[in-house]
Amino acid sequence: MKEYSFGNTHIYIKELPLEIEQLLLLCNNDIRAKVSMCKSMRRKREIIASHLMVKNILGNDAEIDHDINGAPILVGVEGYISISHSATDIAIAVNPNHCIGIDIETWREQLIKVKERFLSQKEIVHYDSPQLMLQAWTMKEALYKVAQSPGISLADDIMLPIEKDDDIAKVNTIKGMRDFEIHVIESTSSRCISLAYPLK
Repeated sequence: MKEYSFGNTHIYIKELPLEIEQLLLLCNNDIRAKVSMCKSMRRKREIIASHLMVKNILGNDAEIDHDINGAPILVGVEGYISISHSATDIAIAVNPNHCIGIDIETWREQLIKVKERFLSQKEIVHYDSPQLMLQAWTMKEALYKVAQSPGISLADDIMLPIEKDDDIAKVNTIKGMRDFEIHVIESTSSRCISLAYPLK
């Protein structure tokens, strides 16, 4: 498992397991029931990996539940959690004091085709290469999660920083305009991980 620390946020990245039968034996009955209802093998892998990683990171008392909007929340331990999956990996961010948003994604040509759906015209000019576009996608997704405002538009309501060395994004949330700090934790031509958290 790969680990990063960013202030008091801890980030854990692990490859999704290919074989799940042995890992399923380590899960409790609730997780086994969830897995049995899934038709998608990828979704089964994600559920098992999330459950086992949280136990490994935070101890056996830690469980994952979900709020009314489907966002993950911690049960049994204090703190905040954000979870993201790519085709091959899972990323979990944990913070003891405030909500966070994390996103991990691998490059897909489809991002070029749908860039107008998640980037403003100004952002399209700035995030103009495949690697920058992948960064923009993960930043928007991380911000969407931490903003806790279902239904907002990635292109219109989430404004990424444009200036060099600027790490403040603005999000038009259901409670009004708010500032969030946004950081690209890892960026290559094939994979990007971004973390967002609210400014005090």
